[in-house]
Amino acid sequence: MILTIYLLSLLFLVLGWLYYAKPDAVQKINDFFKTNIFNDKHILIKRRKIAVVFFFASLILCITAFACSNEEKNKIPDARENSSAKEIIIDALVSYKKALASEPRNITLLTKSAYAYEALGEKNKASSAWKTILAVDPENETAKQRLNVK
Repeated sequence: MILTIYLLSLLFLVLGWLYYAKPDAVQKINDFFKTNIFNDKHILIKRRKIAVVFFFASLILCITAFACSNEEKNKIPDARENSSAKEIIIDALVSYKKALASEPRNITLLTKSAYAYEALGEKNKASSAWKTILAVDPENETAKQRLNVK
């Protein structure tokens, strides 16, 4: 998907440049696509405006591709498939348990623990953590959603 977006943005960038800087290339493109869509006189008169449209389309596609690639980088790893991610999550859980020993009603720590158990695939422990959160904060929307409570 990202590669497609980058290729489309490159295509629009090239088309924008052609329409702006190479009127002869515009004529060749129009000759190639001799259809009702291309009116040679209209296109040549409006070529700079069309170039701006292509440049903006290219910019938008590049930004979209960049945003998509950042989303993929920021995905939470599935600990069941990745042993290094599993080790990191287990280490985090150990830290959360130590901190919860001194602050057992800390919603942030409880939430992080619940998410960590979910990432490890330990549904019962995650459910228990979400129930503890609701016991501490009965209005916690995240816990309600995770436990399907209304």
